[in-house]
Amino acid sequence: MRIFHGRPSGGTVQKELLRAHGLDGAAALLLTVLLEYEDGQAITLAALAEQYALPARRLHSAARALTGAGFLLRVKYESQGGRWATDLYAYPTPLTAVEHETVRGRHTDALTLTLEPDHAPGTPTPAAPPTPSAAPRAESRPLPEDVELVTTAAVREVLDCLPVQLTVLLPSPLPAALHAAVRSALAAGRQPQDLCARIVRRWWAHGYATKAALGSLTRPIGVAIALLRPGACPDPRCEDTVNLDTGAPCPRCAERSADHHRAKADAGDGPPRPAPDAEAFATPTPPAFRSLEPAPAFDAATHAAGVARTRAALAAAKNARTALPSVPNPRRNA
Repeated sequence: MRIFHGRPSGGTVQKELLRAHGLDGAAALLLTVLLEYEDGQAITLAALAEQYALPARRLHSAARALTGAGFLLRVKYESQGGRWATDLYAYPTPLTAVEHETVRGRHTDALTLTLEPDHAPGTPTPAAPPTPSAAPRAESRPLPEDVELVTTAAVREVLDCLPVQLTVLLPSPLPAALHAAVRSALAAGRQPQDLCARIVRRWWAHGYATKAALGSLTRPIGVAIALLRPGACPDPRCEDTVNLDTGAPCPRCAERSADHHRAKADAGDGPPRPAPDAEAFATPTPPAFRSLEPAPAFDAATHAAGVARTRAALAAAKNARTALPSVPNPRRNA
């Protein structure tokens, strides 16, 4: 994210004006710091939070409050090359409608443009632009998640929850893809403890613990990312088929599962459907439990015979080595 001064002359922060808009000391500190930066300098709110020993969530709340009051203008845009960027314009007093349109005019070549707020405070909401006559462009990709608010401490807390059997297989330093997976999961609204619970649950439920014990875990980086990535459910509060807020089963996951089984049965791949008069037949009696026990895989007599043969072979090999005649070493004789 890059910071810019919304006005060439700059200005100083008026705390009385900030209090009139209901802003606290954290908002005053953040706006003062942003106005001191040079135009085009790259910053992150997480770095500012660590620099001034403030909670990242409080600094994030202050930035949102300043944006809503018009002291900050956040611009997200997609360039012609398909790259996303974020610019932040700081104003000592709320921006005007003219300044809002001036910033919009600087990004006329952007494929996708989002301004927050979408209009200057105190002005009516602008009408939606008319639909162009040409064929609409394909639906643009969603805006990237706000990973700037994720602190390094939160990322480290999640990485420390990875199982030891997995961490010993990961390269050092950890790859950037793994850090990006952690930041993306945190930015999606999960707390570090939620992700730690997700890691432990999937580590055992998906069979990774068994593979690690057998030494067949061949792609540790992919496994680590699979433990962190969100599920397939479109509900953002769904955590592996369970609603994170209520603890109840996710209804959308239940619908998806029912649709999947219904489509599989219609295609003929599923189990055969019961006949209409299936209730007329008696339920077959299952076999006795003892007959279902597997045959023992270990036999004491066979084991003892194998051990005896192995020991005899080792003794014969040892005797054969000692019976070999010694070959004189010409170098030693010389």
